Amino acid sequence: MNTINRTNYNTNETLWENSAEQSLDLEINLPEYCGDITKILQCFAFPHIHSCSQSAENLQIEGEVLVRVLYVSEGEIFSYEQAQAFSKKMECRDSTIGAVADLSTYVQYINSRATGSRKIEVHGAFVIVAKLSACKESSVIESIEEADVQMDKDSLSACSARGSAAATVNVAQVIDIGTDKAPMKSIIRNTAVAEIVETKQVAGKILIKGELKVKTLYKSEENTVESIENVLALSQIMDIDGMDENSTVDIKLQLSSLDVFIKPSALGNMSLLDLQAAVNIYVCAYNCIDFPVLKDVYSTEYACNCTFKEVCVDKILSTLSKNYLHSFTVDSLGDIAKVIDVWCEDIRAKACEQEQQLVITGTLCAYVLYENLDGVIQLKSAESEFSFTEPLGEVSKVKCSPEAVLSGCDYVIRENGVEVRADIHVKAMIFDCISQKVIDDITMEETPLLRNNSLFIFYAHSGERLWNIASKFKTTVTAIQKENKIEKEVLEEDKPLLIWG
Repeated sequence: MNTINRTNYNTNETLWENSAEQSLDLEINLPEYCGDITKILQCFAFPHIHSCSQSAENLQIEGEVLVRVLYVSEGEIFSYEQAQAFSKKMECRDSTIGAVADLSTYVQYINSRATGSRKIEVHGAFVIVAKLSACKESSVIESIEEADVQMDKDSLSACSARGSAAATVNVAQVIDIGTDKAPMKSIIRNTAVAEIVETKQVAGKILIKGELKVKTLYKSEENTVESIENVLALSQIMDIDGMDENSTVDIKLQLSSLDVFIKPSALGNMSLLDLQAAVNIYVCAYNCIDFPVLKDVYSTEYACNCTFKEVCVDKILSTLSKNYLHSFTVDSLGDIAKVIDVWCEDIRAKACEQEQQLVITGTLCAYVLYENLDGVIQLKSAESEFSFTEPLGEVSKVKCSPEAVLSGCDYVIRENGVEVRADIHVKAMIFDCISQKVIDDITMEETPLLRNNSLFIFYAHSGERLWNIASKFKTTVTAIQKENKIEKEVLEEDKPLLIWG
């Protein structure tokens, strides 16, 4: 039997993906320093995943959901936050030990109502989305060592996850707002966005430097609403087996927790902000290799029986990291005396391929906190859909899971409302999923082919491959080229060919 040489390659395989709903039921009793409730403006929920562990057939997720209630008390804005821990066990179909976990959350709904002047009931639900993937090793035939065997070879490029790691970075900083601003009285809301600034990678290690941009909206002791922005530095060295300096690295930063406290300064003024945050870092390193495959095989001496299989590999097209500006108007606000704050939350995005373009679509919700001409504080929200496109060129099947975060938000007051300008940063690895039929196994019959050494005249057409013609007559491409004085393997015109068979 002929000697068959095989080559190994790695592919990314999704082992399991699912989503699970987690209920949220909370009773809030306001502390003494908070005013009585006149009107609830809005209730928000921010689920954060702290850890994830895998057992034989389960995925155990631990986290915390932060509930923030904005309300009005006798014409003043108040905000109160309360956290609730959650634990979720998701049953997996098969064993997932050692798989790479990709986790995300989104709020399904959140409702609140005042059951007294100082009591609030909160009911809602959020969804945990989980996907587990792993690197799978397979093999294909790359060559057959036999003089009479003719091989139609090709090559494929496969990119697979060779290593992954996760870490949590804790950062803390105390900020003095200075003496030019009135002392702080209470926090209304805060947001934080983690961004990558620089990465350096060598064999088995990667250095990640980033920034955590924190914006805090607070009420001063003079009952004015002010905001302050701070930047905290992030730095982490992570060990990743299988990664080298040529690996393509996908890094995700995910806020795990954020606490902001007001503290007195040495002079006794409430002018210090104590920022404490935790950021989860997820890293996946991809290595790409080219490997040979056989598309077709035949023998000039024996009949062949070939078994084919479909090989599916992922090829990295590009890594996307780009800011997009999305503008829309929050209307039906009435007469505005003063805009207190404008922000966006609940950003969700997905991607698909249309006419050789990557189309990124999604939604976000904008909130406008303002005071009308009667001095009444109002909060109006509006959801908006966005769509961005990126050219791809010729592709087979695109696979992309974009991550969208708000990197900035501005606004302009118009006659019909407030125009919100959201700066959305989209980050994604873009893969082309290539599928090709290749030979998986081959057997030769023991009886040689019957040949009569006759000369045939075959009328070939322009664009026809000499390989297909040679396979039909069980001869070689070289023999046809030599007999008909042809150099190329694809015919450029219709012509008769002389073929010995």
